[in-house]
Amino acid sequence: MKLIQMLRESFLNVMRNKLRTALTMLGLIIGIASVIVLVGIGDGSNKQVAERIQSLGGNVISAFTYSGGDMTYSDIENIRAKEHIATATPSKNINADVSVNHRKLTQASVNATDENYLEARNLDLAEGRNLSAVDRDNKSKVCIVGEKIAKELGGTSEAVGKTLKINGDIYSVVGVIKSKGESMGLDTGNLVALPISVVNDLGAAPTFNEAYAKAQDGQVDAAKDDMNSYFAKDKKLNVNSYTVNTQDELLNATSSVNETMTALLGGIASISLIVAGIGVMNVMLVSVAERVREIGIKKALGARRIDIMGQFLTEALIISLMGGTVGIAGGLAFGLAAAKTGMPFSPSPSIVVIAAGTSIAIGLIFGLVPSYRAARLNPIDALH
Repeated sequence: MKLIQMLRESFLNVMRNKLRTALTMLGLIIGIASVIVLVGIGDGSNKQVAERIQSLGGNVISAFTYSGGDMTYSDIENIRAKEHIATATPSKNINADVSVNHRKLTQASVNATDENYLEARNLDLAEGRNLSAVDRDNKSKVCIVGEKIAKELGGTSEAVGKTLKINGDIYSVVGVIKSKGESMGLDTGNLVALPISVVNDLGAAPTFNEAYAKAQDGQVDAAKDDMNSYFAKDKKLNVNSYTVNTQDELLNATSSVNETMTALLGGIASISLIVAGIGVMNVMLVSVAERVREIGIKKALGARRIDIMGQFLTEALIISLMGGTVGIAGGLAFGLAAAKTGMPFSPSPSIVVIAAGTSIAIGLIFGLVPSYRAARLNPIDALH
């Protein structure tokens, strides 16, 4: 049987029962679309996290201490004095109520730090001035805020000089931080940073468990070693009582978690493809049973087993390819629409190729049994 003739006849047979074909394709469409969307979101999240971490600078080093390893400001001064460290800063998240004009800002993140915070975390000011050593020494009730908080105060250019309340106390806004998104637990847009010296006034302890350092140019690894050495030798902390990480290490760890989650979600979605494949096989078996006489006539007229097998296998492939094509288009359309609402969706060309290949594989694998059964029919029995 000529290829063109086989394709034409197979397509006509598939379209003979449009409703059954559509219902069979539905499982494939849902499965392929789910894989495209879930893997695309996973890849998009990974890309977004990577961009945000890299935007904060590759020379930033983070340090966290745990039980028994509380830091004081003298620890920051000692770390800052290390050879390969350009600057260091404390970071203490405070559970505090922030309000503007009697309206509570639930997304605000209050952070007690010092005048080196912006430099240590590679952040810049959009308006106003930074916190200063004088603010810290005088326990001044001033703060610098992110652009989302500034918007609540009238906008980036209007926020400087205005006030907000933190746990009922009035703080003056002296600067606005240029937003860099969210990374390493920091949402710069919702940040409210104030002098570390005022923590007692907010009902918090003067100690902290988080610090950041900026390495000298090209000295990230050496700066990390300096910090590890300080915690282990100078502060004499147990190795399990602290962690020191570079941005690259955090990026690799985050990427690994995201890749695992993407693979897991893709695997779950793939289960529906197996179910869809079984549906294709069942429909093709029904088609063989309905067309026994047709098969018998073709064999009586000289059709070979390979011709019969090829025709039914081609029909299974057509169903799978149509379902896969619609699924890919639907998944991309849904993902791109969701991306406009802020969802991270970044499908790679490889996932589209894999989805198309999976559709072909489903047609071949699950169409094999029905096509083999059709080819094995005895023409005499089939005609009766």
